[in-house]
Amino acid sequence: MQTRSFEYYSNINPLVGLSAKAMRLYLALEVFRGKLESLDKPHWFRTPDRDQLLTKVGFSQTDIDTGISELINAELLQIQMRNSDPWYCLK
Repeated sequence: MQTRSFEYYSNINPLVGLSAKAMRLYLALEVFRGKLESLDKPHWFRTPDRDQLLTKVGFSQTDIDTGISELINAELLQIQMRNSDPWYCLK
């Protein structure tokens, strides 16, 4: 039986390589996406008071910053600025 590498599985599903906190952050952002999705750009959403809402469910500011960076590096999250507001797109 052939053993597959970590990279093999992360290429199939990028969520495989995430830390537990980044995975929790991804799932929290999924909830925001369902509530505040853009009408003109499918899959894009905004999260007013993002950090405040996330700290209420147990994330520290360091967890948020590290998780956002990890999601961007894994190409699971894009951020665009529109009218001084960050808009997010999860993949």
